[in-house]
Amino acid sequence: MNPKRVVIYSDGASSGNPGPAAIGAVLKDGQGKFLARISQRIGEATNNQAEYRAIIAALEKAIGLGAEEVDIKSDSELVVKQIQGSYRVKKATLRPLYQRVVQLIGSFATFSITHIPRQQNREADNLAKKALDLVAHLPPAEGYRLTVKLNQTSEEESDIAYLHKLIDTLRDFPGEDEVSLRVTNEENVIILRLPNIHVDYCLELRKRLVGIVGKKRLKVEPVD
Repeated sequence: MNPKRVVIYSDGASSGNPGPAAIGAVLKDGQGKFLARISQRIGEATNNQAEYRAIIAALEKAIGLGAEEVDIKSDSELVVKQIQGSYRVKKATLRPLYQRVVQLIGSFATFSITHIPRQQNREADNLAKKALDLVAHLPPAEGYRLTVKLNQTSEEESDIAYLHKLIDTLRDFPGEDEVSLRVTNEENVIILRLPNIHVDYCLELRKRLVGIVGKKRLKVEPVD
């Protein structure tokens, strides 16, 4: 059943302003039931650009959910007042983002946006910061590669069992159908490469594998 009314809490974060940036958003129905969340990196951006990008991503998600009424809560007073029409959008870098928001708003029967204190927006804020903290050290790229290196032992059966445990973890991971797994043997090192996957997926998968192989055997890097 599609929710008629969706309440969105959105936030954006930038390290450097401009610098590596990320967005976070939480979508709930009119009764406060959780519908979806967004936590992802968006490349280089200012804080205000990130705030707009968070709203855009959340509105697109709401459209996908079939929402008819949308109420956005944001702790960015500037962005809220610009969307409300109280402030002019002076910066050229924000105008295309503002125009995209206006375009998306037209998809709903009713729309409202409200400025709220930051303490009331902690969930979206944490989602944005989590994504930013995970990827701030990585350069922007179209895709990323997760490499797992396993030193082979003299016990072949032990190596095979260990490898199967890793592969089972990969198969159980949500979205595994979106990646390809390559296994090679180079100088007594078993290498698992997952190329061209989204950085958020890559880093989340890395967290799952740390408990199996340890941090030193895992590497996330941009695809050349």
